[in-house]
Amino acid sequence: MIIQHFLQWKDSASVLRRQSAAAALGRAYLQSDMSFENRCAAEAAITILLEDPSEKVRYALADALCTSSNAPMQVIRAFVDDQFDIASLVIARSPILLDRDLVARVRTAEDRLQVVIANRPHVSNILAKAIANLGCADACVALLNNFNADVCAECRKQIAERHCSVANVRGALLKQKHLESEIRLMIMKAAADAMAQSGLFGARRQTGISNHIVHEAQQRALVHMVSNNRDENADTLIENLRQNGDLTTQLLIRTACYGKMDFVARVLSSLSGETPSRVTSILVKERTNQLRALLAGAGFSETVQPVFEYAISLWRDVAQGKLAAGAQEITREIMERFEEEASGSTHMAANDDIMSLLRSIYLDAMRDNARKHAVALTKAA
Repeated sequence: MIIQHFLQWKDSASVLRRQSAAAALGRAYLQSDMSFENRCAAEAAITILLEDPSEKVRYALADALCTSSNAPMQVIRAFVDDQFDIASLVIARSPILLDRDLVARVRTAEDRLQVVIANRPHVSNILAKAIANLGCADACVALLNNFNADVCAECRKQIAERHCSVANVRGALLKQKHLESEIRLMIMKAAADAMAQSGLFGARRQTGISNHIVHEAQQRALVHMVSNNRDENADTLIENLRQNGDLTTQLLIRTACYGKMDFVARVLSSLSGETPSRVTSILVKERTNQLRALLAGAGFSETVQPVFEYAISLWRDVAQGKLAAGAQEITREIMERFEEEASGSTHMAANDDIMSLLRSIYLDAMRDNARKHAVALTKAA
């Protein structure tokens, strides 16, 4: 009889009184020891309250029910499609919402509601894929930052393909553990494009200087990527670089000058068709003729081969304890040797390009050392 009375009373009651009654009814449904008959009547009353014209009344009912696993499923599902304040409350808290309910809501939800879905206490892989495929950039950032979300490689790739032009998305992707090299390349290219299109360079954009600056930054980023790449991902990274046209002689000269010989060996193996163990053996031992044959088989011209010969020889001495040097000192020594040997060469234009690249690498190494020294001084102060 109490429920029947409530249904008659609600039509004439004020919003404030209906709001209080809705909250009380929701709590009573969850907490009271009702008979089956009264529980059915209470559930019917709750269902009717879904049609209350006041958002405050519906919110009060949603607030009372949303955290319980015993709330009526049809009521919770209805709240998911309600106005943002109500829908976000229920989506964020309800433990009984199913993946199919949330996936369906992702398709139609406004951006801020997609963010709420991505921030749920648990996001299954099915839901994560839906957000990655359909979600806005902010929702994808929330998904990537949600430690309780089951985000797989497929999700990360989809997010990168759709939203890599957004800086926050790039940042969230880079925070992911063991991020795939393919996605790192996508992020790097998107960041380079954003830099080139920004107003950072001003009038320089029309002189071509900006393109040079962006290219240099991209090359440094690739070397950094190579340095931090795990051995088991090296072949995948090399293949991605080849497909994107980024596996250039310039990149390999940079990696050689910086002593990334494991990567150089993998590339030489890939380009020449020799086994990794065979290539490593040639690099480790002083086999000049075999090294030249290997470089030729990998497609390097006679003009550039000496750079790799010098780099491999110098870093071998470092590894064996015969020489104490870093990238800056090694690159300077390569420059001096190459300049001396190339002084009488007929390939002046090619040699000038190589010397220009070596000078650029040398200056980068100097800057890196200066930064490290400044940081060390700051910490010691």
